[in-house]
Amino acid sequence: MIRTKMFCLAMSFSAMCFSAQAFAVSNYDLYTDARARAAKEALEYSLDQYESETDIVEMYTSTQLNDFVEQGIHLEIVEKRDSCQFTPDIEDRARIVGMPVFEFVFADMLINGKCVKQDVELGLDYFNRALKQGYAPALERMSFYYEKGYYVGKDLNKSELYMKTAASLGSISARLGWADMLIRGYGNPSMYEEAYSWLHHSYYSDLYRKEKSDYIKSKLEEMMPENIVVRAMVQDHTL
Repeated sequence: MIRTKMFCLAMSFSAMCFSAQAFAVSNYDLYTDARARAAKEALEYSLDQYESETDIVEMYTSTQLNDFVEQGIHLEIVEKRDSCQFTPDIEDRARIVGMPVFEFVFADMLINGKCVKQDVELGLDYFNRALKQGYAPALERMSFYYEKGYYVGKDLNKSELYMKTAASLGSISARLGWADMLIRGYGNPSMYEEAYSWLHHSYYSDLYRKEKSDYIKSKLEEMMPENIVVRAMVQDHTL
């Protein structure tokens, strides 16, 4: 029997555990059983054959699609730039193979009715599939939904847990979101130093997020003793 190490992220009200594979968020290509692995290999072989024969169609790789997700442009790319032509591929990799980034994008397509018939319930199901595999953008999105009460019942405890978990997994977007939640009254003071360090040692390429990061850091500085702020600048909690 192969034993998989489990990692848990706990807060005062709940805990969330992921397998070691779920923390390999840079791969976004997770599977949990032989059937999923076989389906994945068969699908990827077919895609490789198709692409080599046509030399025209270039379907999304996990890395490319994840880059689009991190920039928040995945729906625009799928619908407008590529005219929905890769929708079947996205669905197959989400439904058959269970690749988290494809589950996330397919979920967003379903929620918003982009390139597919709108189906909010099914979209939430795919968001939760990606979430259970430790995909940070899915955790971040569901945190937003639970805080605002969009599509699901409002649950501030889940919202806090999911955003903190996404931030802990290394998402710079979620780290910005988590620090924003802290200055709005979520969490507790013991979490401020780590959140400040995450922002201080993160690089935001776009002006909006950079300015937002600077603003949140200034607010956290007002909430922490000066020596803790200095320590947070020195110690890199992103490592």
